[in-house]
Amino acid sequence: MTRFSKILRCTAVSAAFALLAACSSGSDPSTGSDDGALPANAFTILAGSELKDVDTQLGDEIRKATGIEIRFSYAGTLDAIDRLNAGERFDAVWVSHGKYLAMNPDLKARIAAQEKIMLSPVILGVKQSRAVALGWDKNDPTWKDIADAASAGTFTFGMTNPTSSNTGFTAVIGIAAALASNPDALTEADVANPALKAFFQGQRMTAGSSGWLADAYAGDPSKVDGIINYESVILSLNANGQLSEPLVPVYPKEGIITADYPLMLLNGDKRAEYDRLVAYLRSTAFQTTLSAVTLRRPVNAESQAAASIPKRTLIELPFPGQSQVINGLLDAFLADVRVPSTSRYVLDLSGSMDDEGRIGQLKAAMNTLAGGDAGSLSSRYARFQNRERVGVIPFNREPMPTLMFDMGTTAAENAATLAAIKTAVDRMQPDGGTAIYDSVQRAMTELAAEKSVETTPRYYTIVLMTDGENTDGMRLRELLRWRESQNDAVKSIRVFPIVFGNADADEMKSLAEATSGKAFDAKAGSLSKVFKDIRGYQ
Repeated sequence: MTRFSKILRCTAVSAAFALLAACSSGSDPSTGSDDGALPANAFTILAGSELKDVDTQLGDEIRKATGIEIRFSYAGTLDAIDRLNAGERFDAVWVSHGKYLAMNPDLKARIAAQEKIMLSPVILGVKQSRAVALGWDKNDPTWKDIADAASAGTFTFGMTNPTSSNTGFTAVIGIAAALASNPDALTEADVANPALKAFFQGQRMTAGSSGWLADAYAGDPSKVDGIINYESVILSLNANGQLSEPLVPVYPKEGIITADYPLMLLNGDKRAEYDRLVAYLRSTAFQTTLSAVTLRRPVNAESQAAASIPKRTLIELPFPGQSQVINGLLDAFLADVRVPSTSRYVLDLSGSMDDEGRIGQLKAAMNTLAGGDAGSLSSRYARFQNRERVGVIPFNREPMPTLMFDMGTTAAENAATLAAIKTAVDRMQPDGGTAIYDSVQRAMTELAAEKSVETTPRYYTIVLMTDGENTDGMRLRELLRWRESQNDAVKSIRVFPIVFGNADADEMKSLAEATSGKAFDAKAGSLSKVFKDIRGYQ
C-alpha cells in the first residue's frame, strides 16, 4: 500500500467520524486484482485503479447492505479496453469516464445499462505560495495563462501519463479542448497547437497512477509547484496535515472535465444485482457517506457533500466525440509534446535466467517496448517514443558495456532504432553470476553524468530486472551508502525494480523506496505487462 493510500484512509475515517470501524487491506492497484478465489455468486467489476478506496473503505458496508458479493479488478482506461477486447469477462466496468470506452463499437454493444455514481473534476493543486505569487489564489487563470507561466518557467507541475492513468488522460483532453479555437469540435489539427506544447514544458514529474503522483509530491513538494489530479486527491493531501504548505485548488476559467464514474453493466444476466447495487450507491445516505470518506462529489442532489469540497459551479469542457481525435491527441502527446525520457534498462543475464524460459520472457517484454506487439492500445503506447534515449546494461557477474539507442523524430528513424534494440536483445544469452548493485551503480553514474550537461527537461529512470539474489560485487547497503555520498544528480535518479523469479522482494522494495521509485511484481504475472506498466512512470 502506498503512503498516500494510508493517508487517504486516515483522513477519510476522521472526516466520516465513526462511519467505518475498520478498513480491509488489499494489494496495490497497479498489480491488478486481489480477488483470490471468486465465490459462485460474485459480482465482478473491472474498475479504475483509483477506485480501490471505495472497496477498501466502503466495500464491506456495500456488501452487507446489498447482499451482493462484489469483487474488484483494477486497470487504467486503455488497459481496461484491452482486457475487455481480449475477452476477459466482467459483470460490470467502473472507470472515471464511459465516453471513450463507448466509442469502441464492440464494447458499446455490450453495455446494457450505465449510471453515474459520483463526481471528481480533474483540476490543478497549486502550492499556496506559488498561487499567491501568480495571483491564482484570488482569480481563476485561463488555461492559456497556465501555459504561458509553464513556458516562461514560473510554474512547474506533475501529471500522470495519459496512456496509463485516467487523470492524465482526462487532463490532456481537457487542456487540448480549452486551448482549441473551437472546444466543441476538437479536431486532429488542434493537437498541433503550440500552446499545448508550451503548457507541457512546465511538467517536471510524471507517474503511472494518481495515487503514486500524490505520494511523490508529498514526499518532496520542492520538486514542482503543483500537480494535476482529481479534486478529491488534492483535498485529501491538504487534509492529512503533512504538506509544508497547502495546495490551492485551481479551476481554470474555460472549464475542466469531471470524472463522473459511471457503473456500466456488461452482463445482462446480472441486471437485478446491478439495479440493487446502483440504488444503494446512489441513495441519499450512502452518497453522503461516500463523499465524506472519499472527498468526491455526490450525484444525488439531496446528499451532503464533504465540507472541504469547494461550493462552486463547475464549468465543463466538451469531451471529443471521435476516438481518432483522442488517439491522435495521445500519439502527438507522446511523440512531440511531452517531456522525453532518458532511461537505463538494467537486465539480468545470469545463468538462472536460462531456467523456466525466463530469458524468453525477458526478450518478449523488451520486444514489446521495441514495437513488436502492436495489437493492443496499451502496447501501442508502451513502445519507445520520439526523442527518447534508451540505454541497455546487461549484466551477470559484472555489468556489460552499455548499449545506447536514440529514438528520432520520424517514423523511419524510429523504425531503425526499434529494430536495432530488438536485434541486440535477441542476441542476449544467460551465463554466470549476478552483480545487481554494481550494475545499478553504473546506470546511476551514467544517467547523472548525462543529466548534469543536459540543457532541456528530461525524465531520468532506471528499470532493473533481476530473477535472483545478488552474488557478486557490492551489496544493497553499500550501494545506498555510496548514493548518499553523491550529488543531487545521482540522488534524483528513480529506480523501478521488477521482482521476478527468485529475486529478493524485500531488497527490491528497499531499493525502490530509497530512490523514490516503485517496485513491480512479475512473479505471478506477465513480465511484458509489468514492463508496459513501468512505461507510465518514464
